[in-house]
Amino acid sequence: MLLPWDDYNNNPWTRAWKEKLNINVTYNWNDAGGTQYDTKLNMDIAAGNLPDVFRVNYNQFRELIAADLLLDITDVYQQHASRRIRDYEKTDPDTIKTAMVNGRLYGVPNYYYGVIDQPRDLWVRKDWYEAAGSPAIKTIADFEKLAKTFMAAHGGYGIASSNTLEELFMTGPMFGVYLGNPFMNTDFWYKDATGRIKAGISHPEMKTALTYWAKWFKEGILNPDFASTDYNKMLEDIVNGKTGMEPYWQWQGWHAGPNLVASQNSNNAYMIPLPFPTEDGSQVMGQVGFPNSYLFVISKNCKNPAAVMKLLNFTDKIMFDENTVLTEKEFRDFTDGQREHTPAPFNIIDPSADMLQFVHVLHALKTGDTSELFTSGMKKKYADSIAWLEKGDTGGLGAYLQQGFDGCAYDRSKFLLDNNFIVRTDMWGAPPEDFTKTVNAFDVAVQGFTKIILGQEPVSSYDSVIAAWYAGGGTLMEEAVNREYNK
Repeated sequence: MLLPWDDYNNNPWTRAWKEKLNINVTYNWNDAGGTQYDTKLNMDIAAGNLPDVFRVNYNQFRELIAADLLLDITDVYQQHASRRIRDYEKTDPDTIKTAMVNGRLYGVPNYYYGVIDQPRDLWVRKDWYEAAGSPAIKTIADFEKLAKTFMAAHGGYGIASSNTLEELFMTGPMFGVYLGNPFMNTDFWYKDATGRIKAGISHPEMKTALTYWAKWFKEGILNPDFASTDYNKMLEDIVNGKTGMEPYWQWQGWHAGPNLVASQNSNNAYMIPLPFPTEDGSQVMGQVGFPNSYLFVISKNCKNPAAVMKLLNFTDKIMFDENTVLTEKEFRDFTDGQREHTPAPFNIIDPSADMLQFVHVLHALKTGDTSELFTSGMKKKYADSIAWLEKGDTGGLGAYLQQGFDGCAYDRSKFLLDNNFIVRTDMWGAPPEDFTKTVNAFDVAVQGFTKIILGQEPVSSYDSVIAAWYAGGGTLMEEAVNREYNK
C-alpha cells in the first residue's frame, strides 16, 4: 500500500533501493493493475517493447519464450540470488521447474504464502451455534440438522450459496469429490481408480454431490433464490442474518466478519470454522491445488540483471528474514501496516511464510511472549488479534479467526497437512497450452449442474452434462493434462 504522499516511483521502497543498493527503479505502468496490467503487457509483448523486469502469467511466459524475448537467467540467479531465495526450492522443488526451458531458467516464481491457506472450512455463526448447544458436526445428517435448527430459530436458509456455484463446489470434500472454482472457470484435476487424471466434475462422486445439492435446494437449506443471487447479494444475506453457515476460505473473518458484527450489534455474532462433515463421519480431506500463478522475468535487453536479483533479495530480507531488525518507522514505512504489496514486481514470497506465521503468532497469543515475532506479517497478525481480543476492534477479527486460537482456520489446516489428510492436484504446474482453446467449456457443466440443483433436470442427466462438457473441450483438456502430467 502507498502512503498518501507517495506514488509508485517515489515511496519508502524506491528510496531504500536507491539509498541502500544504489539502484533507481522506475515503474513504466504506474496506473496499471489487474486486467489493465495484462492488456498493457500484451501490447508491449506484441510490440517487442518490454520493461527490464516484469511479472507474467504462464500463457504470457510461453508467448515470450516463443518470441525469444526473455533473458536466460540461470547463471545470474545462481550467482546473485540470495541463499534464502534459492532455498525456497527445498520447500517447493517443483515450482521452479515451471520457469525452465530445456534445463535453463527464464524466470523466478512469485511463490506463495503456503498451502496452509488452501483447505476450506464450514463457517458457522458462533452465537447461533452456541445457542443450539454446539453440537458435533461429524456427518452430513448432523449438518442438515443444524441447518434446519438455524432456519427454525432465525428464518432464512441454511447455507450461503450464490449462482456461481463456487460455495457449493467448496463442499465437494463432504462427498469425496474435489472441485475447482466455477467462478474462475477452472477445475481440480486428480487420478481416478484407473490412474487417469480427470477433472473433479467428471469423477463419479460428483453425482453424489449433486444429489445432495438438489435435496438441499428442495428442502430450503440452499437459498431458494440462489440462481439469481450473486456474490455481493450472498454476502449481504450473511451480514443481515439470513443464513448462519458458509463454506469459505480461511480469510472469512475479513470477508464478512466486521460487517456481520456491526449489523447484528454483537461481538459474538461472527462465524467460526468447523471441519466439513462427511456422509459416514470419516475424516474429511483438504484440497490443495498448484499455488503458483506468476513468474518474474527479465527482458533480453536488460543491461543489469544482477541488479534485479539484488532487489529481490532486499525485499525478501525485509519481509521474511528472521535476522532482519526494523525500527518502528521502517516497519510502518515498508508495510504501511500491511505487508509486501508496494514492491511488486520484486516480492518473492516465502512459501512457508504463513505456516511459520501461524505457529509464532499462536504461541505469542498463548504465552504473551512476542520475542519470536520476527516478520512484519507476524507482528501485524498478532497486533490485530490483540486489538480484537482486548478492544473488540473488528479490524482484527480476520487475523484472530485465521490464526489466533486452537481450532482457528490455520489450526485446522495444519492438522490436515500434518496428518497427510490432503488431496493434492495431479496437475502440479501451469495448465497446458491446449486449455486456451477451450475457454468456455466449464460453463457448459455449470449450467447443467444448476438445472439439476434447481430440479429442472433429474440427477440422472449428469451423464449427458458431462458428455457435453467432454464434447465442448473436456476431452482436449483431459488428454493434455495426462500427456503433460501423468508420466
